[in-house]
Amino acid sequence: MTPEDKLLIAKIEDKAVQCSENSMITNSFFLDLHQRSVACGVKMPGDVRMVFYGAFPDAERTVALMLPEYVEAESEDALYGYFADCPDADPLAVIEVEKDRFSPPLSHRDYLGALMGLGIKREMTGDIIVSENGCQIAVLSKIAPFIAENLGKAGRGTLKATIAEPCRARQGAKASGTPESFTVSSMRLDSVIKNAFHVSRGDACSAIESGLVFVNDCECEKPDKKISSGDKIVFRRKGRIIVDNCSSVSKKGRIIVEITKFG
Repeated sequence: MTPEDKLLIAKIEDKAVQCSENSMITNSFFLDLHQRSVACGVKMPGDVRMVFYGAFPDAERTVALMLPEYVEAESEDALYGYFADCPDADPLAVIEVEKDRFSPPLSHRDYLGALMGLGIKREMTGDIIVSENGCQIAVLSKIAPFIAENLGKAGRGTLKATIAEPCRARQGAKASGTPESFTVSSMRLDSVIKNAFHVSRGDACSAIESGLVFVNDCECEKPDKKISSGDKIVFRRKGRIIVDNCSSVSKKGRIIVEITKFG
């Protein structure tokens, strides 16, 4: 465990104690997938529940949210419903950015660079969902007004930024996946990665052992880990998949794996 990981654990523990002692929602800064995996191992006090929340469905970058007993949100939709009723308790906001129609196409890097140019640290921003006409950015609520007021340029583009209505932003950010299928001899993680992302077995093993692959939001460095229906697998910089079904067998005795793939 790195010194950075130990510091993160200490910060999460402090937030959990604060939640327990003050009976209030607390949260971390935005975590990447590795940090989220580290946070998964932090033991919570008995009256505190930790969930990961990124403002968008299936967000890659999330905050660790510590919930006291009175917040009865057992699912992502229920949590969105709670914040819809109690908006002041929501630690996150969504910035909706509209690009001037005369501006050139802008990329994720352009928008991220514009935020960095405002002095916004990466840990204060979550997923950036780029569209043809602009983007949506998950941010900590406390900096949302500053960004909305000052984010006017990205690359060679002119922007208009506003704080979006959370329900509308989340509805627009729902990702649509592509169904695919393939066969494997066994449900080992490296075999599934190889076929789902069209890489060699060696590259799949190397990626797993390098900490680039996450199963159900936890970093997994074991190529032989067994994968089951319902598992979510993220391959950093490649995309993510949901294993929909792996219960059928082909005439040649191979397992038929049905997945939904997200870019």
